[in-house]
Amino acid sequence: MQGFNYAQLRQAMQDWPVLASAGYLNNINRLIYLAEIRLDQDLDMEPFDPTDQVVIATNATTVAKPPGSQSITFTTLLAAGAVSGTLTGNWAGATGQYAVTFPDNELVAMTLTNGAATSTFSPALASTQTATFAQVSSQFITERNLWVVYSGAQYPLVKRSLAFVKMYQAAAGQPKYYCELNANFWQFAPAADANATAIVRHYIQRQISIVASGNSFYGDNFGQLLFCAALMEGEQFLKADDRYADMKSKYYSELLPQARDDAKMAMKSGVPTPLQPASGPSSPPLMPQNQQAQG
Repeated sequence: MQGFNYAQLRQAMQDWPVLASAGYLNNINRLIYLAEIRLDQDLDMEPFDPTDQVVIATNATTVAKPPGSQSITFTTLLAAGAVSGTLTGNWAGATGQYAVTFPDNELVAMTLTNGAATSTFSPALASTQTATFAQVSSQFITERNLWVVYSGAQYPLVKRSLAFVKMYQAAAGQPKYYCELNANFWQFAPAADANATAIVRHYIQRQISIVASGNSFYGDNFGQLLFCAALMEGEQFLKADDRYADMKSKYYSELLPQARDDAKMAMKSGVPTPLQPASGPSSPPLMPQNQQAQG
Protein backbone atom coordinates (compact mmCIF):
# COMPACT_ATOMS: atom_id res chain seq x y z
CA MET A 1 0.00 0.00 0.00
CA GLN A 2 1.13 3.53 -0.72
CA GLY A 3 2.57 5.30 2.32
CA PHE A 4 1.81 8.81 3.52
CA ASN A 5 3.45 11.13 5.98
CA TYR A 6 1.29 13.86 7.52
CA ALA A 7 2.08 16.56 4.95
CA GLN A 8 1.40 14.19 2.04
CA LEU A 9 -1.84 12.92 3.56
CA ARG A 10 -3.14 16.41 4.30
CA GLN A 11 -2.29 17.58 0.77
CA ALA A 12 -3.98 14.53 -0.77
CA MET A 13 -7.13 15.26 1.20
CA GLN A 14 -7.07 18.90 0.12
CA ASP A 15 -6.70 17.89 -3.53
CA TRP A 16 -9.33 15.13 -3.63
CA PRO A 17 -12.61 17.13 -3.60
CA VAL A 18 -13.70 18.82 -6.81
CA LEU A 19 -14.93 21.73 -4.69
CA ALA A 20 -13.89 21.73 -1.03
CA SER A 21 -15.96 23.60 1.54
CA ALA A 22 -14.33 25.68 4.25
CA GLY A 23 -15.71 23.23 6.80
CA TYR A 24 -13.95 20.33 5.09
CA LEU A 25 -10.61 22.14 4.87
CA ASN A 26 -10.77 23.35 8.49
CA ASN A 27 -11.52 19.84 9.77
CA ILE A 28 -8.94 17.80 7.87
CA ASN A 29 -6.90 17.10 11.02
CA ARG A 30 -10.00 15.89 12.82
CA LEU A 31 -11.00 13.70 9.88
CA ILE A 32 -7.54 12.10 9.91
CA TYR A 33 -7.79 11.52 13.65
CA LEU A 34 -11.25 9.94 13.28
CA ALA A 35 -9.88 7.76 10.48
CA GLU A 36 -7.13 6.51 12.81
CA ILE A 37 -9.78 5.59 15.38
CA ARG A 38 -11.63 3.68 12.65
CA LEU A 39 -8.45 1.76 11.86
CA ASP A 40 -7.90 1.06 15.57
CA GLN A 41 -11.30 -0.63 15.54
CA ASP A 42 -11.04 -2.38 12.17
CA LEU A 43 -7.51 -3.79 12.56
CA ASP A 44 -6.93 -6.25 15.40
CA MET A 45 -3.46 -5.29 16.61
CA GLU A 46 -3.54 -7.18 19.92
CA PRO A 47 0.08 -8.46 19.76
CA PHE A 48 1.20 -4.81 19.73
CA ASP A 49 -0.88 -3.87 22.79
CA PRO A 50 1.19 -2.70 25.79
CA THR A 51 1.45 -4.64 29.04
CA ASP A 52 2.70 -3.12 32.29
CA GLN A 53 2.55 -3.63 36.07
CA VAL A 54 1.21 -1.38 38.80
CA VAL A 55 2.45 -2.09 42.33
CA ILE A 56 -0.36 -2.44 44.90
CA ALA A 57 -0.25 -2.23 48.68
CA THR A 58 -1.69 -4.63 51.23
CA ASN A 59 -5.49 -4.11 51.58
CA ALA A 60 -5.65 -2.23 48.27
CA THR A 61 -8.91 -2.56 46.33
CA THR A 62 -8.28 -0.30 43.33
CA VAL A 63 -5.72 0.06 40.55
CA ALA A 64 -5.21 3.07 38.30
CA LYS A 65 -5.98 2.99 34.61
CA PRO A 66 -3.46 4.37 32.08
CA PRO A 67 -3.82 8.15 31.70
CA GLY A 68 -7.00 9.25 29.93
CA SER A 69 -7.91 12.47 28.20
CA GLN A 70 -7.42 15.63 30.23
CA SER A 71 -8.17 19.32 29.97
CA ILE A 72 -5.61 22.10 29.75
CA THR A 73 -6.31 25.81 30.23
CA PHE A 74 -4.56 28.75 28.63
CA THR A 75 -3.93 32.08 30.29
CA THR A 76 -5.76 33.96 27.52
CA LEU A 77 -7.98 33.38 24.49
CA LEU A 78 -5.91 32.23 21.53
CA ALA A 79 -6.36 34.21 18.32
CA ALA A 80 -6.61 32.96 14.76
CA GLY A 81 -3.14 32.22 13.43
CA ALA A 82 -1.72 31.35 16.86
CA VAL A 83 0.94 28.62 16.96
CA SER A 84 1.76 28.79 20.69
CA GLY A 85 0.13 29.45 24.03
CA THR A 86 0.87 29.59 27.75
CA LEU A 87 -0.87 27.24 30.16
CA THR A 88 -2.19 28.39 33.54
CA GLY A 89 -0.05 25.71 35.17
CA ASN A 90 2.93 23.51 34.34
CA TRP A 91 2.27 20.36 32.31
CA ALA A 92 2.52 17.34 34.62
CA GLY A 93 2.54 14.66 31.92
CA ALA A 94 5.41 13.32 29.85
CA THR A 95 7.15 15.59 27.37
CA GLY A 96 5.97 14.94 23.83
CA GLN A 97 3.52 15.71 21.07
CA TYR A 98 -0.20 15.26 21.69
CA ALA A 99 -3.37 15.50 19.66
CA VAL A 100 -5.28 18.41 21.21
CA THR A 101 -8.84 19.52 20.41
CA PHE A 102 -10.04 23.11 20.87
CA PRO A 103 -13.69 24.09 21.65
CA ASP A 104 -14.42 24.82 17.97
CA ASN A 105 -13.28 21.25 17.14
CA GLU A 106 -9.97 22.31 15.62
CA LEU A 107 -7.41 19.57 16.19
CA VAL A 108 -3.68 20.36 16.36
CA ALA A 109 -0.42 18.58 17.10
CA MET A 110 0.78 20.21 20.33
CA THR A 111 4.17 19.89 21.99
CA LEU A 112 3.92 19.91 25.80
CA THR A 113 6.95 19.83 28.10
CA ASN A 114 6.93 18.31 31.56
CA GLY A 115 7.30 20.99 34.22
CA ALA A 116 6.75 23.86 31.77
CA ALA A 117 3.72 26.01 30.92
CA THR A 118 4.69 26.72 27.31
CA SER A 119 3.06 24.96 24.37
CA THR A 120 3.62 25.06 20.62
CA PHE A 121 1.41 23.55 17.96
CA SER A 122 0.64 23.19 14.28
CA PRO A 123 -1.15 23.94 12.11
CA ALA A 124 -2.00 27.51 13.16
CA LEU A 125 -5.50 28.04 14.54
CA ALA A 126 -8.02 28.82 11.83
CA SER A 127 -10.27 30.89 14.11
CA THR A 128 -10.11 32.88 17.34
CA GLN A 129 -11.12 30.74 20.30
CA THR A 130 -14.14 31.56 22.46
CA ALA A 131 -12.87 29.64 25.51
CA THR A 132 -9.48 29.20 27.14
CA PHE A 133 -9.55 25.42 27.56
CA ALA A 134 -8.63 22.53 25.24
CA GLN A 135 -8.70 18.74 25.50
CA VAL A 136 -5.63 16.51 25.28
CA SER A 137 -6.76 13.26 23.65
CA SER A 138 -6.30 9.99 25.49
CA GLN A 139 -4.10 7.26 24.05
CA PHE A 140 -5.74 4.61 26.28
CA ILE A 141 -8.84 2.94 24.79
CA THR A 142 -9.78 -0.01 27.02
CA GLU A 143 -8.27 -2.99 28.79
CA ARG A 144 -7.87 -6.43 27.22
CA ASN A 145 -7.51 -8.12 30.62
CA LEU A 146 -6.02 -7.70 34.09
CA TRP A 147 -3.86 -10.13 36.05
CA VAL A 148 -2.72 -10.18 39.67
CA VAL A 149 0.83 -11.07 40.69
CA TYR A 150 0.32 -13.32 43.71
CA SER A 151 3.25 -15.06 45.43
CA GLY A 152 5.30 -14.39 42.30
CA ALA A 153 2.85 -15.99 39.84
CA GLN A 154 0.29 -14.30 37.60
CA TYR A 155 -3.43 -15.10 37.80
CA PRO A 156 -6.19 -13.62 35.60
CA LEU A 157 -8.91 -11.45 37.12
CA VAL A 158 -12.50 -12.03 35.99
CA LYS A 159 -14.47 -8.94 35.01
CA ARG A 160 -17.84 -8.58 36.76
CA SER A 161 -20.32 -5.78 37.47
CA LEU A 162 -19.61 -2.99 39.96
CA ALA A 163 -22.43 -4.26 42.17
CA PHE A 164 -20.97 -7.79 42.23
CA VAL A 165 -17.49 -6.57 43.19
CA LYS A 166 -18.77 -4.21 45.88
CA MET A 167 -20.94 -6.96 47.43
CA TYR A 168 -18.22 -9.60 47.27
CA GLN A 169 -17.50 -10.16 50.94
CA ALA A 170 -14.27 -12.01 51.59
CA ALA A 171 -11.19 -11.62 53.72
CA ALA A 172 -8.13 -10.02 52.16
CA GLY A 173 -6.37 -12.51 49.93
CA GLN A 174 -5.81 -13.16 46.26
CA PRO A 175 -7.90 -10.74 44.13
CA LYS A 176 -10.23 -12.66 41.80
CA TYR A 177 -12.67 -10.17 40.26
CA TYR A 178 -12.53 -6.62 38.93
CA CYS A 179 -14.87 -4.00 37.48
CA GLU A 180 -14.98 -0.46 36.12
CA LEU A 181 -15.02 1.96 39.06
CA ASN A 182 -14.75 5.28 37.21
CA ALA A 183 -12.80 6.94 34.41
CA ASN A 184 -9.52 6.64 36.32
CA PHE A 185 -9.66 3.39 38.32
CA TRP A 186 -10.65 -0.28 38.28
CA GLN A 187 -11.83 -1.90 41.52
CA PHE A 188 -11.04 -5.48 42.47
CA ALA A 189 -12.07 -7.98 45.16
CA PRO A 190 -11.20 -9.36 47.55
CA ALA A 191 -8.76 -6.79 48.92
CA ALA A 192 -5.10 -7.65 48.35
CA ASP A 193 -3.15 -9.35 51.11
CA ALA A 194 0.63 -9.22 51.53
CA ASN A 195 1.18 -11.88 48.84
CA ALA A 196 -0.50 -9.73 46.14
CA THR A 197 2.20 -7.37 44.92
CA ALA A 198 1.05 -5.96 41.56
CA ILE A 199 -1.68 -5.78 38.93
CA VAL A 200 -0.64 -6.51 35.36
CA ARG A 201 -2.53 -4.36 32.83
CA HIS A 202 -2.88 -5.56 29.23
CA TYR A 203 -4.73 -2.88 27.30
CA ILE A 204 -5.51 -1.36 23.93
CA GLN A 205 -3.72 1.89 23.28
CA ARG A 206 -4.29 4.23 20.35
CA GLN A 207 -1.18 4.68 18.26
CA ILE A 208 0.41 8.12 18.21
CA SER A 209 -1.49 10.17 15.65
CA ILE A 210 0.17 11.06 12.38
CA VAL A 211 -1.16 14.58 13.05
CA ALA A 212 1.12 14.77 16.10
CA SER A 213 4.14 12.75 14.96
CA GLY A 214 4.39 13.52 11.25
CA ASN A 215 4.83 9.80 10.56
CA SER A 216 2.92 6.85 11.94
CA PHE A 217 2.61 3.09 11.66
CA TYR A 218 -0.67 3.44 9.79
CA GLY A 219 0.63 6.15 7.50
CA ASP A 220 3.81 4.26 6.59
CA ASN A 221 2.26 0.80 6.14
CA PHE A 222 -1.44 1.36 5.43
CA GLY A 223 -1.41 4.79 3.79
CA GLN A 224 -4.14 4.12 1.24
CA LEU A 225 -6.37 2.62 3.91
CA LEU A 226 -5.88 5.66 6.14
CA PHE A 227 -6.54 8.06 3.25
CA CYS A 228 -9.70 6.20 2.25
CA ALA A 229 -10.94 6.12 5.86
CA ALA A 230 -10.32 9.86 6.25
CA LEU A 231 -12.35 10.58 3.11
CA MET A 232 -15.16 8.42 4.50
CA GLU A 233 -15.14 10.47 7.68
CA GLY A 234 -15.34 13.64 5.55
CA GLU A 235 -18.43 12.52 3.64
CA GLN A 236 -20.65 14.96 5.55
CA PHE A 237 -18.66 17.85 4.04
CA LEU A 238 -18.63 16.46 0.49
CA LYS A 239 -22.16 16.86 -0.80
CA ALA A 240 -23.28 14.96 -3.90
CA ASP A 241 -19.83 13.45 -4.53
CA ASP A 242 -20.58 10.11 -6.18
CA ARG A 243 -17.03 8.90 -5.55
CA TYR A 244 -17.83 8.43 -1.84
CA ALA A 245 -19.57 5.11 -2.52
CA ASP A 246 -16.58 3.94 -4.56
CA MET A 247 -14.16 4.78 -1.74
CA LYS A 248 -16.34 3.04 0.84
CA SER A 249 -16.51 -0.08 -1.33
CA LYS A 250 -12.75 -0.01 -1.91
CA TYR A 251 -12.11 0.35 1.82
CA TYR A 252 -14.17 -2.66 2.91
CA SER A 253 -13.76 -5.00 -0.08
CA GLU A 254 -10.12 -4.39 -1.03
CA LEU A 255 -7.95 -2.30 1.28
CA LEU A 256 -9.11 -3.52 4.70
CA PRO A 257 -8.77 -7.27 3.96
CA GLN A 258 -5.28 -6.68 2.55
CA ALA A 259 -4.30 -4.56 5.56
CA ARG A 260 -5.47 -7.27 7.95
CA ASP A 261 -3.28 -9.81 6.16
CA ASP A 262 -0.33 -7.41 6.18
CA ALA A 263 -0.85 -6.74 9.89
CA LYS A 264 -0.64 -10.46 10.64
CA MET A 265 2.65 -10.59 8.75
CA ALA A 266 3.91 -7.60 10.75
CA MET A 267 3.11 -9.31 14.01
CA LYS A 268 5.20 -12.30 12.99
CA SER A 269 8.13 -10.38 11.53
CA GLY A 270 9.01 -8.01 14.37
CA VAL A 271 7.88 -4.74 12.78
CA PRO A 272 8.38 -1.85 15.28
CA THR A 273 5.42 -1.16 17.54
CA PRO A 274 2.71 1.14 16.12
CA LEU A 275 2.48 2.86 19.49
CA GLN A 276 5.57 4.94 18.80
CA PRO A 277 6.22 7.42 15.96
CA ALA A 278 8.49 6.40 13.12
CA SER A 279 12.12 7.28 13.77
CA GLY A 280 12.70 8.66 10.29
CA PRO A 281 10.85 10.05 7.31
CA SER A 282 9.53 6.61 6.41
CA SER A 283 9.45 3.23 8.12
CA PRO A 284 10.26 0.04 6.14
CA PRO A 285 7.17 -1.33 4.38
CA LEU A 286 5.57 -4.51 5.67
CA MET A 287 5.95 -6.25 2.30
CA PRO A 288 8.43 -6.10 -0.60
CA GLN A 289 7.64 -3.31 -3.03
CA ASN A 290 6.81 -5.71 -5.86
CA GLN A 291 4.14 -7.38 -3.71
CA GLN A 292 2.75 -4.04 -2.53
CA ALA A 293 2.29 -2.89 -6.11
CA GLN A 294 -0.05 -5.81 -6.76
CA GLY A 295 -2.44 -4.45 -4.06
